[in-house]
Amino acid sequence: MKKLIKDSSAVSDVLGEILMTTVAVILIGSIAVSIFSYGGPDDSPHTQVNEWIDVETDTIYLENSGGEFIDTGDLEIVVNVNGIRYTYSSSNISENLGNKNSWELGDRIEINTSSNISSGWNLNIQEGDEVDIYLIDKPSKKVFQKLRLSTGEN
Repeated sequence: MKKLIKDSSAVSDVLGEILMTTVAVILIGSIAVSIFSYGGPDDSPHTQVNEWIDVETDTIYLENSGGEFIDTGDLEIVVNVNGIRYTYSSSNISENLGNKNSWELGDRIEINTSSNISSGWNLNIQEGDEVDIYLIDKPSKKVFQKLRLSTGEN
């Protein structure tokens, strides 16, 4: 037994190798966890929209003319007229589409800006007004389409 206790010349080398291997495994594991836990960018919808304004009826028309179907629960429309911001909610969009759950190809959203007083809208669009429309994906909170409409000459 005395001989076994005295013969410990390579113990520090073995412990050093085990310690270095443990540190390397922990480092590689933490890097792998951080890389594989990254979900990637949020997938926001892609669509093409035809837009126009009827100044006589104060109505903005948005028609889905291509791309993906958009879930109305995930969509919000923000209208900015001459610096004044109005929000058209998901429930308003669904109601406008006949209580459909998606905005599909060929579907038209009609936003009457003068008769939407219950939503805080009371806007008469005049010739020369600049109208910006933002289509917002609510889950990612990102604007996936910005539209600029002009009602005529200033």
